[in-house]
Amino acid sequence: MAKVKDSGDALEDDFQASDTEYLSDGEDGGVALDESDNEDAAAGSKRSAPGGQAAPVAAKKKKNNNKSKKARAEENNTPIGDRPKASQIEALIDSQDRALEHLSSIEREERRIPESSIKDVSPFKLDHTLVNLESFLKFAVQEWKKKILVKDADPTPSKFDPKAQKGGKKGGKFNKPEPTPKHDPKKKPLEVVKDLPKGAPVVLILSASGVRSVEVIRALPLFSDAAKIGKLFAKHLKVPEQVYFLERTVSHICVGTPGRVDKLIEEGALKLDRLELILLDCHRDAKKRTLLDIQEIRVELFKMFGQEDLAEKIKSGQTQVAFY
Repeated sequence: MAKVKDSGDALEDDFQASDTEYLSDGEDGGVALDESDNEDAAAGSKRSAPGGQAAPVAAKKKKNNNKSKKARAEENNTPIGDRPKASQIEALIDSQDRALEHLSSIEREERRIPESSIKDVSPFKLDHTLVNLESFLKFAVQEWKKKILVKDADPTPSKFDPKAQKGGKKGGKFNKPEPTPKHDPKKKPLEVVKDLPKGAPVVLILSASGVRSVEVIRALPLFSDAAKIGKLFAKHLKVPEQVYFLERTVSHICVGTPGRVDKLIEEGALKLDRLELILLDCHRDAKKRTLLDIQEIRVELFKMFGQEDLAEKIKSGQTQVAFY
């Protein structure tokens, strides 16, 4: 979603965010004050306080700094999907700046995702867990029943057969229709629609690894009944297989890693015509990192966002970005 290395599937990363150091009040880079300066400063501080006592300015500043650190720590411990929109945008900008540090500030500013294209998910009150992922998609996609819960009237067999693709006999594995799933009489039949576009998802979910992508796909049984979910990651899947799948299959939802998705957009296999929502799966790994924190993955993520056609759709508001 010869051996191909895809960093989107690897969670190993040596990146550590460096703490910013601040000069405390009174530190002036090594310039010493003479005694008269010290006396004037002391006199000034005494005059500014009632009763001849110096005002505890430094103590107040230190207290305020401690408060801000505590607030930042609480915010960092809050899952990104549960944060206010302004905080989500701040996290996205910070991640982009670190991923594209080789670009100038002006170039990075030109690549910013507009605030209007960041979906406000605050009305969704359920926990941002895989158990509630289907409910979230119902919330996030307008008219979701007509867009991601419909069946293709003319499904094309999509099983990849390299031998048959290279000119094997007609009637190879990929030409055989797949077995029709048994109908459950308790379930209401899904709407069947003609002429649905192939390889053009409505929802694109981006995860940090192939393993996590599989977990996300397993959490979407309702929508996988309507149409196959695209597996766009490198774990046991090669690019030619995914290109073959996208060219022949209606897939309303695709799940993958930023590096592989970027590759498939470049090759023209993953079409953006119907794309309404890019969902950033901000699941934290064992080291408490999300795809916005791991350097190799966020570099791939913002390279993908830099694709001209995708960037245009996001800036125009046709495609929105959401955090989960």
